Amino acid sequence: MSPRSDPEFFDARYRADPDPWNFDTDWYEIRKRTLLLAMLPHPHYRAALEPGCANGHITTELARRCDHVTATDIAPRAVELTRARCREQPNVDVQNWGLGRIWHWENIFDLVLLSEVTYYLPADALTLAIEDMAAHLRPQTTVVLSHWRHTEKDHHLDGDEATRIALAALPHRSAARYVDDDVRIEVVTTVP
Repeated sequence: MSPRSDPEFFDARYRADPDPWNFDTDWYEIRKRTLLLAMLPHPHYRAALEPGCANGHITTELARRCDHVTATDIAPRAVELTRARCREQPNVDVQNWGLGRIWHWENIFDLVLLSEVTYYLPADALTLAIEDMAAHLRPQTTVVLSHWRHTEKDHHLDGDEATRIALAALPHRSAARYVDDDVRIEVVTTVP
């Protein structure tokens, strides 16, 4: 199998199993979620953007700390699952969209969470997507990059390379960093 960024691949995974990456039970997933949420520098945000929301595990946690969360995924089934998980959280808006596609930046986000999503884009597409995003973010926006550090056949990039490319395309200053054998989490603040 080659690297993937097609909606049909992800949609088929979620239709076959509503938790295809074991977000509910895998210690890596549980631990990563806990770490990245604990690393957010502010207790509360006005508006968050979460591309690649999967089935909404992080989305529901973000909704407790944000006035509004825009969660997106390229897989229609993932969008349905996130809507179901967040049905009691009216401050969550779930849309069918993927990082690297055209986005109409009408909302002003003060938090962007890029967790386990950037390595699904080839390097040039990732650079363009982050540059486009950066052009629409205000200074002092918190951006979180969280990645699995191992090579995967479905990824265009490994987690460290995806993080390096994203950080190079995003004017920022570092706020926090965590790295171990499995996960790398970078929390940055945008600068003009």
